[in-house]
Amino acid sequence: MERWAERQEVVSIQWIAHALRRQWKWVATGVVLGVALALAIVLFGERRYEAEAKILVETPTGMGLGGGSGLAALLGGGASELNTQAEVLTVRPLLEKVRQDAGIDEPYRDFAQRFRATPVRNTNIVEIRASDSTAEGAQRLAQLWAQRYLEHVRTLYEQNPSTLVEKLSRELDSQEQRLQTVSQRLTAFLKRRQMVAPEEELTKAVEKYADLLEQARNLEAQRLALERQIDAIQNELQRQPRFYEATRNLAIPPEVQALNTKIAELEIQRSGLLQEFQPNAPEVKILEEQIAQAKREREQILARAVDQQFLTLAKQEAVNPVYQELLKGLLEARSNLQATEATRAVLQRQQAQFEQLFRQTPDTMAEYADLKRQYEAALTVWTEKVRAYEQARAQQLIGKLSPILLQPPALPDRPVFPRPVLSTGLGIVLGLMLGIFLALGAAFRTRTLVDRWEVERLLGVPVLLEARGALPPAQVQLLGWQLRALGGGEVWRSAAVMPLAAHAKPLAQQIAGAFQHATVHETEANLPAVPSTNGALTLLTASPDAPAVLDAERLILIAPKGYTLDDATHRMLQQTGDRLVGVILIEEGRA
Repeated sequence: MERWAERQEVVSIQWIAHALRRQWKWVATGVVLGVALALAIVLFGERRYEAEAKILVETPTGMGLGGGSGLAALLGGGASELNTQAEVLTVRPLLEKVRQDAGIDEPYRDFAQRFRATPVRNTNIVEIRASDSTAEGAQRLAQLWAQRYLEHVRTLYEQNPSTLVEKLSRELDSQEQRLQTVSQRLTAFLKRRQMVAPEEELTKAVEKYADLLEQARNLEAQRLALERQIDAIQNELQRQPRFYEATRNLAIPPEVQALNTKIAELEIQRSGLLQEFQPNAPEVKILEEQIAQAKREREQILARAVDQQFLTLAKQEAVNPVYQELLKGLLEARSNLQATEATRAVLQRQQAQFEQLFRQTPDTMAEYADLKRQYEAALTVWTEKVRAYEQARAQQLIGKLSPILLQPPALPDRPVFPRPVLSTGLGIVLGLMLGIFLALGAAFRTRTLVDRWEVERLLGVPVLLEARGALPPAQVQLLGWQLRALGGGEVWRSAAVMPLAAHAKPLAQQIAGAFQHATVHETEANLPAVPSTNGALTLLTASPDAPAVLDAERLILIAPKGYTLDDATHRMLQQTGDRLVGVILIEEGRA
């Protein structure tokens, strides 16, 4: 079952149409008022003429309006240049000059509303419009505005590049000082650490350290081999005949020890050079020649020492050749062992130096990275400043922004306000809106039951039937079905039929009599009988002489069309709530 109480809060389109049809006089009144207002404006309104001019905005060479360079945006070029020029056209200093030239004495706010500047889309043109009460005045204002704008903008853009160059020059000097300070700090750090390229030097140091470890392992293996060789030679000497006791205490000459140290140092220098140069480089060749010369001198000294010892033996006794060769091999082995140990000592000192360097490397590289980052940042900013300065200088040499008056203002041939057709059309629309508003307001204020839409709006219940007199049996039977659909016989079983006018009483008595004992008299043969599965449906006539109305559960109203509810009756009917089932409308004067 449809909830009629909810429909009371909803304004339907059908009701609006019926309301406007009934209140057409208000609609017509609104339209007439709108047309009258439009005619008054057309006839008596102040004429406004508008003169139009067009200005072409030319940019310097290489700086189109669509360019995206930083300098173009700074100087006014770029995609927003036309909007910038439109704003420049409406600045107060420019319009004040125009007002002085035109000799118009009115507040600035009102004077500024005479001018409009609009960029023409996808072009380099700005369209300007100036209005006045006469065509000649509008043309003169537009001419003065365009002339003053050209003078103003040229002066403005002539001063702007010089100011920009000076500003960039000061910023460039400041950035150069900062760059110089960071560079001095970085240079002092490199001098203090005795470095030129820390990353490359660290890489080379790691490679040298790895080479030193490899050399140390090789020298250790060589030392062990020489010690075993010396032990073997000494054992063999003990088995040979002892002709000269002094041979046991034969020592390596000091000259050989000095040469061994020299050879070790030259070998280490040669290893370092091989990391930077090819083996056939002149520097490497020179060191190899020095090493070979030192080895030859060492062999000569050892040979002379052995010959001198055996020369003393030869004066006393015959020389044992085997003993002499073993003694010579022993001297050479001890000399090589001493040279190996000297080389190991030098390598250990260098290894310790590298390890100390590696322990200091994290702090050193962190400080160097920070200084380098500061230097690179300062250098980047300085480079950008130099580029901007050079572009500003080039802009100063190339030229300035140059607006050109493309289309001078012409004398307007008709006013822009008022326009008869537009004003009349707007008046009709506004009048129609006003008339509709008044018509709806009048319709909302009325409480006349004229049709089903008004009944639903005022009482929130449906119209059960619209009658022209006594009801035929078929309509009575259909009314019974409607009441059943609205809960009759199930939710409620009795209802009072109340006529709101005297000539509606016979119809109320007919309907009440038809449902007096839950039967419908003279039922139509082609319509099904009204079911009564949940009990009888009884209708009672409500009148001052019928006290049985108090026993009714629901209320049905019978009102003539055009019946007006007073305030008291309307409030009482609204307070009945769901007990009011519906309304039966009858034609005026019929029962």
